[in-house]
Amino acid sequence: MNFEVVKIAWIDTIFAELPDSNSTTIQILVKAWSIYEQRWTNGLSHFLEHMFFKWGKKYTTPKQVADEVDSFGWEFNAFTWSEYAWYYVKCAPDYITRALDVLWDMMVFPQFPKEEMEREKGVVIQEIAMYEDNPQRQVRTKQNERYHGDNSFGWPILGPKQNVQSFTQEDLFSHKQNLYTKDNLIIIVAWSLPNKESLIQQIWDLFIELPDHKASETPKIPNFKPNTNESFYEKWTQQNHLIIAASWFSNNDDNRFAAKILWKILGWWMSSRLFQRIREKKWLCYYIGSTHSADQQAWNFLIYAWMDKEQRQLWKSAIYEEIDTIAWWDISEDEFKKALWSIRWSTQMWIETSDQLADFVWYQYLFKNKIRTMKEILEDYENVTLEQVNSLWSKLSSSNLWTYWLQ
Repeated sequence: MNFEVVKIAWIDTIFAELPDSNSTTIQILVKAWSIYEQRWTNGLSHFLEHMFFKWGKKYTTPKQVADEVDSFGWEFNAFTWSEYAWYYVKCAPDYITRALDVLWDMMVFPQFPKEEMEREKGVVIQEIAMYEDNPQRQVRTKQNERYHGDNSFGWPILGPKQNVQSFTQEDLFSHKQNLYTKDNLIIIVAWSLPNKESLIQQIWDLFIELPDHKASETPKIPNFKPNTNESFYEKWTQQNHLIIAASWFSNNDDNRFAAKILWKILGWWMSSRLFQRIREKKWLCYYIGSTHSADQQAWNFLIYAWMDKEQRQLWKSAIYEEIDTIAWWDISEDEFKKALWSIRWSTQMWIETSDQLADFVWYQYLFKNKIRTMKEILEDYENVTLEQVNSLWSKLSSSNLWTYWLQ
């Protein structure tokens, strides 16, 4: 497994070699994030993502785009997050040039026809409604808005329905021109690299027409935290869907490896503290677990659960009691070693396929501006001590926890 970062048409391009792979993945990562949006343009980045799939110069109808990729591709999709937009095709290695051709046409020469925009607005509004009906998604959206405040990092990525209805063709072209630029793109190719030189030439020829520099400065997210540690949102559900959040460690913090071990012990797997003691012993829920949100400007530890409404006080005290035991240097040597070995093997299994390898590469390059080998990452975990993990307790003290739920 080898990595190479090169500049092609002034675009950061990463080649990740996966010998004997049966698939190729091409990803285009654009730092055209929803955090660039204003209140009245909130949702524009996501709507732009939808419209890229509709009409280019070479493939001039949505069906032509779909037919071309379906004739050779296995996966073709995109995703918009607060700090990036991400487009990819996964296909057999023989079709890599055709996959790149489709991504080029949709990103460099989108047409954004007005009649297609009006149709797609209805689709996005239905997407918003779908997530509003999903309590797990809704509690995350509402919690994020409360936790980060009334700014572009706290607003929902899909935006409000009234914004979607108001977007114009000029809005889309302006957003694309400002942010879909050579200095704001990362192209990732994960494959067995049989014809790299010809692919380099193709990338140059296709993307040279993009603007050189982005026109907007990256906004800084305010250091906002709620005034109270608990809040809720009224929406009828049969359960309380809750999130407990704490400020966490950045992707470049020296504690991040010990923090992941702590995260795994507390709530990442079936033998974790929260799963065993809240679900298996107290029978308070079907699902409980933890994760972390590691963006460039915000790092949070998150506990998710779906709980019985009638036992709210019981589950609140039970979860906080379990967190408190972690906070009092309660992790054993056996727990520590088990989590360490699990992370070691799961990390290695993360890069078995071309799309997983591409994710492994872009995540490091975007957030750390360099790519480390699997050996280097595993060595960092091996150097973590039990004392380091136990010393992180202050991050999970009750004064640093914010609880939010739907009821």
